[in-house]
Amino acid sequence: MLLIKSGIPINEAFDLLSKQTRSPALKKVFEKAKERTEKGTPIYQVFEDDPNFEIAFSSFIRAGEESGTLDQSLKFLVGWLERKHNLEREISSATLYPKIVLIFAILLSGGLAFFVLPKLTLIFEALNTNLPLTSRILLYSSNFVQKHGLVLLLGIAVVVAFFYALSRIKAVRILFDKIVLRMPIVGEFVRLHQLTIISQLISVLFGSGLVITKILDVAAESTSNYSYKKSLEHIKKRIIRGDTFSSAINDFPNLYPDIYLNILTTGEATGSFTESFAYLADFFSTKLSEKNKQLPVILEPVILIVIGAFVAFIASAIILPIYQVTQGFY
Repeated sequence: MLLIKSGIPINEAFDLLSKQTRSPALKKVFEKAKERTEKGTPIYQVFEDDPNFEIAFSSFIRAGEESGTLDQSLKFLVGWLERKHNLEREISSATLYPKIVLIFAILLSGGLAFFVLPKLTLIFEALNTNLPLTSRILLYSSNFVQKHGLVLLLGIAVVVAFFYALSRIKAVRILFDKIVLRMPIVGEFVRLHQLTIISQLISVLFGSGLVITKILDVAAESTSNYSYKKSLEHIKKRIIRGDTFSSAINDFPNLYPDIYLNILTTGEATGSFTESFAYLADFFSTKLSEKNKQLPVILEPVILIVIGAFVAFIASAIILPIYQVTQGFY
C-alpha cells in the first residue's frame, strides 16, 4: 500500500517485495506477479488465479484498479484482513483449553491401554475372583487394544477419511450446515460468526466502491456455511430484480435476526447503507467476542464431568476387585 501510494510502478513494487520477504512461498508469488503485470495482466487477475488467495483479496484489488483508487482499496483490504485475523485468533483462544484437555485425555487413555492395564490384567487373573462389570469392560478393552491396536487405528483412519469424503459432497454439507445452525450452543456461535464475517466484508467492500452484486458474490464465496451462502445468492437475485436488500433479507428470518432487518431498513431510508453494515459488523463482532469469552466457562464443567466419570470408571474397575479379595479375608 505504501509503495503504491508513493508512486512506485506496480512491477517494481512486486520486485521490492520479493527481495524483502523471507518466505519462499511469498517470494514466488511476488516474482510471478511482477512477471505477469509486466505483460499487462491486471493486478487483481494475478491474485484471482492464485488458489492461495481468497476471492475477497482479489475483489478489493479489482475495485481499486477499476475505480483508480488502488491505494485506498489496499487500505480497506488491510483493515479487513486485520479484523478477520483478530476474529480467528479470538476463536482459537476460546477453544484452546478444550483442545489441550482433549489431547491430554487421548494421551492418558493411550498410556493406560498400552502400559498400565496389561500389568493389571495379570494381577486380576491372579486374584481368581469374579470381577465386577467395570473391571471386565476395562480388561476386555485393554486386551482388544493389545491384540488389535493396529486394526483399531486403521479403522479410525478409515472412518475419519470416510466422513471427510462425505463432507465434500455438496448435499451432505448443506444438510450438515443446517443441522449445525439448529444446535443449542454451537448454532448460535456459528450464526454470530457468519453474520460478523458477512457484515464486515460488505461494509468494507461498499467503502471500496465495488458494486452490490459483486459484493454479494464475494460475501457468498467467503462464508463457510451453505445456508448463508444460499441466502446471499438469493438476495443477489432479488436485488437484480429490483427489490431492496432489507426485503430480500426478510426471506430468511432464521438466519438474520430482527436487528439486521431493522438496521438495514433504516440504512436504506436514510442513505447510510455502508454505515449500517459497519454498525452491524461491530455489533455482531462484540457479541461474538462475548460468546468466545463464555465458551470456556460453558465447556469447563462439561469437560470436568466427563473426566470425572472417566476417572471414576477406572478407579472402580481397579479398586473393586481388590476390595472384594480383601473382604474375603475377614
